[in-house]
Amino acid sequence: MLEKEIERVGIPAVLITALTPIAKMLGANRIVQGIGITNPTGNPRVSKNEERALRKRLVKSALQQLTEA
Repeated sequence: MLEKEIERVGIPAVLITALTPIAKMLGANRIVQGIGITNPTGNPRVSKNEERALRKRLVKSALQQLTEA
């Protein structure tokens, strides 16, 4: 898993995925629940403004996890 390899070299990383159980099973340290398998950071069925707000929430959640021990 790419997230684990990035962490291994000392760079903190967060994985945004819709496949949270698999990420946990593979040992990912920081996981943000994504929207869907084909669009983990977006939703093509909503308006542009709603999708922007959705992406902003996901990134804020990921940044929050990076600031926690």
